[in-house]
Amino acid sequence: MVKKVSTISKSGNNMRPVAKQSYSMGFTLIELMIVVAVIAILATIAYPSYLDSVRKARRADAQQGLMEAAHKLENFYARNATYTVDLTEVGYTNAEWNDVAAGSNTVWYQIRVVPPVVDTCELVNCFVLESQSLGDQANDPVSKFTLGSTGEKQRIINGVTKNGWK
Repeated sequence: MVKKVSTISKSGNNMRPVAKQSYSMGFTLIELMIVVAVIAILATIAYPSYLDSVRKARRADAQQGLMEAAHKLENFYARNATYTVDLTEVGYTNAEWNDVAAGSNTVWYQIRVVPPVVDTCELVNCFVLESQSLGDQANDPVSKFTLGSTGEKQRIINGVTKNGWK
């Protein structure tokens, strides 16, 4: 509390000091610096967790894109009795890698049909779709999703292939 002293009296003849009390409102520089430091510490802890959650949510874009492409390939198979590696034949822009913008305006994944390996899967009988991460999503530990015509789903986490998407 800060006291201000005034030497002017209302009576005019009497020059006695009159004490007025006023309170200083506001924060000191130290208090503000402590608040800024606490906010910085919280942001340092929370931001990486936030980014991780956003990347996990974006994985659904790749999964949705793979499911949509698989549906289109199954329709192609029903009409032609074979699958195709050329995605332009089922309505995509490019024959190879195609952007997936499912659920967001930004493209975080691309998909393609993996060229068949004759020993394991002939294109006439089956297909395998795969996705690749783009932009910030490339920092996600899950770097790739695959979907086979038999419904087999796989994901690659830090270079290790695991069954299922979850």
